[in-house]
Amino acid sequence: MRLQTFYCAVLSVLLLLCSAQGRADSAEQLFARFEPSLLQVRVLERASGAKAAIGTGFVLADPALVVTNYHVVSEAVLAPEKFQLEYLNSAQQKGGLQVLAVDVINDLALVSTDYRAPHPFQIQLQKPVQGATIYSLGNPHDLGMILVPGTYNGLQKYSFYPRIHFTGAVNSGMSGGPAVDANGQIVGVNVASAGNQLGFLVPAEALQRLLARFQQEGQSKDLRADIERQLLASQQSMFSQILNADWKLKDFGIGKVPDEVVPFVRCWGESNIEKDKEVLKKVTAFCSQSEEIFLSQHFTSGRVEMQFEWLEGKDLHPLQFFSLYEQSISRANADNQALKEDVTAFECQHQVVQQPGGQHAKTIYCVRAYRAYAGLYDVLYLAASLDHQQQGLISHYTLSGVSQDTARAFSQKFSGAVSWQ
Repeated sequence: MRLQTFYCAVLSVLLLLCSAQGRADSAEQLFARFEPSLLQVRVLERASGAKAAIGTGFVLADPALVVTNYHVVSEAVLAPEKFQLEYLNSAQQKGGLQVLAVDVINDLALVSTDYRAPHPFQIQLQKPVQGATIYSLGNPHDLGMILVPGTYNGLQKYSFYPRIHFTGAVNSGMSGGPAVDANGQIVGVNVASAGNQLGFLVPAEALQRLLARFQQEGQSKDLRADIERQLLASQQSMFSQILNADWKLKDFGIGKVPDEVVPFVRCWGESNIEKDKEVLKKVTAFCSQSEEIFLSQHFTSGRVEMQFEWLEGKDLHPLQFFSLYEQSISRANADNQALKEDVTAFECQHQVVQQPGGQHAKTIYCVRAYRAYAGLYDVLYLAASLDHQQQGLISHYTLSGVSQDTARAFSQKFSGAVSWQ
């Protein structure tokens, strides 16, 4: 019986080794077959001819197009007079590229090319099973094309923008590369990394929708106008869910504030209550939809952030407390990245208002407009309670890339949800 058990154990090990070798051979064959269909996408500065940025693209079978990330080609879209696109294939051949259509919400771009790959990629219509091995391909750090095996973990939870959670390295330069199943069919597109073998992919369904739109409408006549329409449609979809939700409230210091109002807005908290030496007690809660829409290297949009802060300084003189209270108020700022070339200066309204329960608050409501995308704004709001000498509640939110109507509706709901004694 022991001998039989020994032989079974040896056989099991041999089967595992053979299986592992089979997977390795499969990955090698996969890479060898599709490497000619992978391209390095280069953004060239016209005056110098030097590379300004690089990413990865891949050739589709039908139609013959190159897919990459929008953020890879954005400079050529926004400043075509300064930047141009070029591909480099596995045979070190070069050629020009032209952006045909974009999906800025999902960070995708369709690009035309004169290059024809021997084995172009096809899209997989079925999602992989949870835990399946998939492969991310790309050109990390300009070191040459590689294949990275990893695990398909389904769509990222608590996200408004659908992203596949990929356990595998997606490094700089791999952006826009394909993620494929064992048959070499596209299941996603590389888009971001959070480090520590944590990567994110745009699902193949988003690419299918972009292809369908391109096949129906053809090449975009005005990419900036398309981006503007996509931003407006996305924010309307997001805020319809937020505004129509039944906001749950929680006790917070001397009042009540919203908690996680929708699944994709997550909340965290911290305090120094247990630190006896702190003369100013502070409790803070943060709630955010923290994913951003890439518009340019220095301009992002699409975030929602709420913050609540309760302060108490019962051992402080009221003037000392008020000074610290003012410092906390002054730290509020916009939560997304933008330069003066992207947005106007904030215009702010300051008021002292009375709440339905008789409480008073100082409010600041600030708006700045997007220069290139009409009808879109960033909004900053802050309210600070005024009815106590040694404690106070600060409520604050920032919205990026919203219409004025949406901003007003959100402000009304937010103000009605925050209360204090």
